[in-house]
Order: sequence, then C-alpha cells, then structure tokens
Amino acid sequence: MIDQVRPALLVDVRNALYRAVYAHRAEETRGGHPVHPFVIFMRLLNLWIRNYSPSSIHMFWDAPRSDVWRRKILTTYKDRDKNPYVTDISDDLKKLTAVCEEMFKFMGVRQYQRKFMEADDLIYSAVSVLHPTKTVVISTDSDMIQIPYRYSSNILFEPRKEKEITVPVSNPVLVKALQGDKSDNIPGYRGIGPKKAVKLADDYKLLAEFLALNDKSIYNRNLLLIDLSMCPKILNNTIYVRRKLAEQVTFDRQTILSLAQDCKINGFLNEFNDLVFPLKNLV
Repeated sequence: MIDQVRPALLVDVRNALYRAVYAHRAEETRGGHPVHPFVIFMRLLNLWIRNYSPSSIHMFWDAPRSDVWRRKILTTYKDRDKNPYVTDISDDLKKLTAVCEEMFKFMGVRQYQRKFMEADDLIYSAVSVLHPTKTVVISTDSDMIQIPYRYSSNILFEPRKEKEITVPVSNPVLVKALQGDKSDNIPGYRGIGPKKAVKLADDYKLLAEFLALNDKSIYNRNLLLIDLSMCPKILNNTIYVRRKLAEQVTFDRQTILSLAQDCKINGFLNEFNDLVFPLKNLV
C-alpha cells in the first residue's frame, strides 16, 4: 500500500548501476580490494532511504537499447561512438543486473520492466498513477525533469550532483525538441542552442513563425522522442503500473543470505544489517 505522507522512491536502476560499476573499477585500479558493486549500489540506496524516508521503493529497468521503440522513429537514437579512452563496462553491468534482478525479488521492492520500454516511460506512468502522492525519482537522465515540471508532487534527485534538480520555468520538452539532445543522439535545428530554444519555447507566436520557415518534421519527431506523455504505449504502461502496485512484495532474509553466497557478493555479509534491514521496515 502506498503511504499518503511519505514519498514513494522511484529508481532508474541501470542508470544507478553505472555508478556502482565505475566505483568498483576505480577501486580495483587503485590496487584495493573492493566490495562487490552490488554492495556499492546498496550503500547508495540506503543513502536515498535516509534522505527521504520512503514508504515504498520501486526499481525501473530499461529494455535492451537495440529494442526500444524510439529506434523505430530514429534509427540512430542513443547510438554513441566508441571512445577508446572510455572503459567498456558492458559485461560487468550485465552481471550486476542479473544479481540485482534476483536479489530485489526478496528485498521488499517492486521491479518494473516492459518490452520496448525505457525506464523513463514507466517512471512517467508511475508518477501519473501515484499523483498527488509524493514521489522522488532517482536518475541522472535529464529527460526526467519534465516529470516534476508537469507533476508538482514529484521531485527529481540527481545522484551525481547529490541534489534535487530545480524545475525550469520554460517547458523542457519544447526546449529539447528545438535544440536536440546530444546525450541521446537526437539532432535539433542548426543554430538553435539553449538560449534561442528557451526564447522560442516561451513565445508560441515566435515558435509558430520559426516552424513555418523551417522543417517542422524535425520538431514533431523530437517531440515524439522526448515527450514522455507521447509514448505510444502510455495507456498499456499505466495499466501495467497499476497491476504492479497491487502486487504484494516479499522480504525473505534467509533467501537473501543464500543468494549473496551463491552470487559471491563480496562484502555483503559484513554490512548485511546496515544494507538490508532498512528495506525490511518498508514491507
């Protein structure tokens, strides 16, 4: 059951796991003996629990990048050139994902994943279903700012900056539709940067004049890619979220301990009480 006073904590999991894997790799590089990246993630999770005292925790997973529905609209969506100076962590991330998916089944949290959907699609639907109940989204994805822009009950916490993101005055969807989004490889209009995009987004007359003189299909395509409310499966996502919210969650201490041993989660048992029991209190 969702508490009407304490917030629901909504975690963009894969986004957070990147931080855990890189922290683990950094410790290895320094010649240390790092704990398992799952332990690092759990430390982060407990920090967010202490900050917000949530009533429930919800983990959202992305579908495989090659399968997401947006790539049917833009085939180069989220394509990134391989940088020889950036460490490839895909194998470590895959292993950590498998551990998390199994452990979370017995840790009193709900997990969400749908074919073709990205985590932000499902998070948007979850916030819309839970509103006006307070929600806190944990993510570094800048697209998430449109959620608190639309829903006053929502807070976006950026874990890299360790702070809540200020809701912009200008519509963030319109701004990105005009300037594009380099992080997702979405091209915008040439010559339109943040300042010009904000000016156009704030004045619908100027925007209409601009689109009349330029290729409007770029704007329409970008709106579809960026605006979470325009996801073609939003109704199905909403139904899916409602069903997941109605499910009972399980906390099973013994199974958690067994899985930790089977998965060889180094350092987990030493911190078991600190890492796990805050979640038991949520069930």
